[in-house]
Amino acid sequence: MKKILLAVSAVAVLGLAYLLTGCGASHHETPKEAVELSNASVGDIVVFGDIRWYVIAKTDTGYTLLSEKPVIKQAFRQAGYGIFNVTWEDSTVRAWLNDKFYNTFTEEEKALIAKTHNINVDNAEYGTDGGGDTDDYIYLLSVDEANALDNRVRKCGIWYDLNYQWWWLRSPGVNTDYATYVGKREDGVIDPHGDIAGNDYGAVRPALNLRIADLPVPTTMNRTPAEVEAELAEIAAAQIEDVVAFGRYTWYVTDKTDGVCTLLCQGPVAKQPYNDTKTDITWENCSLRRWLNEDFYNSKFSDGEKAAIVTSHNTYVEDDYHYESDCGNDTDDKVYIFSYSEALTVSDEIRDCGVDWWVRTPGKYQSDAIYIGLRSPVTIGNFVDSDMAVRPVIKVRY
Repeated sequence: MKKILLAVSAVAVLGLAYLLTGCGASHHETPKEAVELSNASVGDIVVFGDIRWYVIAKTDTGYTLLSEKPVIKQAFRQAGYGIFNVTWEDSTVRAWLNDKFYNTFTEEEKALIAKTHNINVDNAEYGTDGGGDTDDYIYLLSVDEANALDNRVRKCGIWYDLNYQWWWLRSPGVNTDYATYVGKREDGVIDPHGDIAGNDYGAVRPALNLRIADLPVPTTMNRTPAEVEAELAEIAAAQIEDVVAFGRYTWYVTDKTDGVCTLLCQGPVAKQPYNDTKTDITWENCSLRRWLNEDFYNSKFSDGEKAAIVTSHNTYVEDDYHYESDCGNDTDDKVYIFSYSEALTVSDEIRDCGVDWWVRTPGKYQSDAIYIGLRSPVTIGNFVDSDMAVRPVIKVRY
């Protein structure tokens, strides 16, 4: 399969051997240290747009990057099981990658992302139509491109405690209702038969071509007033359950009241304990609240975006009191997580992000906190010092 970089003079062949890092790492392995983009070689890990990427090819003018880990789980073509007749060209994952995900990069970063011409060939084993050629800023690898990777890069290991995730490729499967994927076995085998395109448990590992020959690489996130205005305009036009881009992430719109929009992060942003130590604790004093309102808030949003984030006064309702545990005092937060009762107000599809994630309501004991197990709350909770996924919530005035 050929790949032509628009405005890039040459194309490198994907490949070479890679060191065991990141995606293939066990719980006990230390992630590979990232290197500066200007000094990167094939096989290195680099950081771009706040995401860790493998360098899988290099030319005189840029790099081809593959995300070290999935950025989200979603269907290749809208969730559900039915007749899809879909190719990469008209897939919903392609639309999401080149719109919502692409817009999490700043304009400075977008200037470095080269548009890539993808020639989408038929399935070599089943003859399924690969669809038309596409021009993409962000894309999924094809079967041929994934086959060129060392299996230690191809397999996608620990992701929020789910080992060896299977992830979508853009090549068609046994028919156009299916898309191929890299399996979750330790050897990263590709399945040419594929999975039904509506399976929303498939992981997404974006690829992009980065043009760096003549442009400086930004080291901090900086959004112009015009960029922030565009984000807020998208939020203003959005309907409940729509997905919007804001800051470094994509978000579900869960409420719009009096010019303020409540946003729930579409996927997890971290795996963290509710509190650093196992002790009787409430949301008011837990370490997760401090992290969200300090480190996360200050690093994932520009000054203009912070100005649009309103302080949320968080309280609890009767449904939050399942047991005798104390929910604690009301809090005022820039960033927070849903309570048990708030999590129940969104649809099953929105609650289900593929992993278990914290809510701020205490569990059966004061040293536990409730979490969402796929689509349903586990009200007995988990120990507060357990590592679980975090899905932030913010309120934005538009």
